[in-house]
Amino acid sequence: MAAASLEVREVSVGYGPVRALSEVSLDVPEGAVVAVLGGNGAGKSTLLRAVSRTLRFHGGAIRSGTLAFGGRRLDGLPPDQVVAAGVVQVPEGRQIFARMTVADNLRAGARGRRGAATAEALARVHALFPVLAERSRQRAGLLSGGEQQMLALGRALMARPRLLLLDEPTLGLAPLASARIAQTIREINAQGTSVLLVEQNAAVALRLASSACVLEVGEVTLRGPADELAASDEVRRRYLGIADEEPPQAPAAGLPAPAGAPRPVPVLRRWSA
Repeated sequence: MAAASLEVREVSVGYGPVRALSEVSLDVPEGAVVAVLGGNGAGKSTLLRAVSRTLRFHGGAIRSGTLAFGGRRLDGLPPDQVVAAGVVQVPEGRQIFARMTVADNLRAGARGRRGAATAEALARVHALFPVLAERSRQRAGLLSGGEQQMLALGRALMARPRLLLLDEPTLGLAPLASARIAQTIREINAQGTSVLLVEQNAAVALRLASSACVLEVGEVTLRGPADELAASDEVRRRYLGIADEEPPQAPAAGLPAPAGAPRPVPVLRRWSA
């Protein structure tokens, strides 16, 4: 088994008097994709902010626990040193610099890096997202939603990360654009970058991930291999929209259904996509 690249150990986070995470632990092994599922307010984004050390910009703070990447402690480092260590976050909502050009957004991602490494990173981004090369002089705010997400991913890749923290990368995207982003995440991971993925689309997340965990009110309530969670009755009911209850029995032949009775609903015994 690969050594754990990211280690989160019993991390608790608060926003003032409000506790957002309670003793959360997880590993992201080197080269893996790990998904975090959960409803709104479960603490998913807070977890990513704790790893990237950007909590204080949102009024939060780590109250206890430790974070380490590649054996180096992250808790206590400022965000720029976390990026220098190889951990880069793509925030929810993309947050590109809308008035800047596509090229300048990518340069911002490579800030502090120069020379051949930057040129190599840019070539990688353009290979993954040819549209960003075609529209390099265009203002980023004029891109479509899917293209802006590509730019947000590309900007993060300019820092040559070893671990990407992705917060809802398909949020608000059309199905075709969502599928393109999912495929790109596979390609990025295949090239050797580990991924910690927070994603509202549980079906997409579980297809991409090797393992996953479920957060509820700041606590990990389920964890395991992604294919096992995809088959879990609890995950299917809560996050995949599949019910496990037996359908109502059909009326006897020749008898009408009672007024207001619900129509029989097919029951899927195992989710697949």
